[in-house]
Amino acid sequence: MMKKKTFSIAVYILWLLCIVDVHASETGISYINADGPFLEITDGNRQAEAWAMCSAAYDTLAYIVSDSSPARSQQLSELAGGAEIAIIMATVADSLHDEMTQEKFDAVWNIAKSVSTEMPSSMRAFLAAEIASTSNTGTSTFFDNLSATVAVCVKNLPSQEFYIGMWRELAKSGLRYSPDE
Repeated sequence: MMKKKTFSIAVYILWLLCIVDVHASETGISYINADGPFLEITDGNRQAEAWAMCSAAYDTLAYIVSDSSPARSQQLSELAGGAEIAIIMATVADSLHDEMTQEKFDAVWNIAKSVSTEMPSSMRAFLAAEIASTSNTGTSTFFDNLSATVAVCVKNLPSQEFYIGMWRELAKSGLRYSPDE
């Protein structure tokens, strides 16, 4: 069962890369200002912003395809949720240090949970404003830019999975259960 799920995730990622690369022609400009893997962004706040834009881009694309492809829309929504977990873990990882007490960790965790919902919400508002502002000049510019953004996010799926794995380990340890707690 695990091999089948891993295989289907790999096929889905390849599909996304093909679709996004074809759609994100050289005219699209990503809304994420990052050339390399997000894990290489040393400022935790900037890394969280990149993950937040991924969450918003996946959610926006999920909404766009919801009528024509409900299953694809659900997959994109799940990727958006994974990006929100990555926001939490990027924020927490950036704040860890040798003198971390349980009280400080709890405070960081609470802030990270808040950031994981507020940042993507702000980014979704930004994307909504972008599509509204391009309605007069043609929405193809917005879709090219959204596609370029999703392409950057898809290239960072291994990093997102790394953070999800960290979050699962925290959950198994009993320290934290879910982003919604």
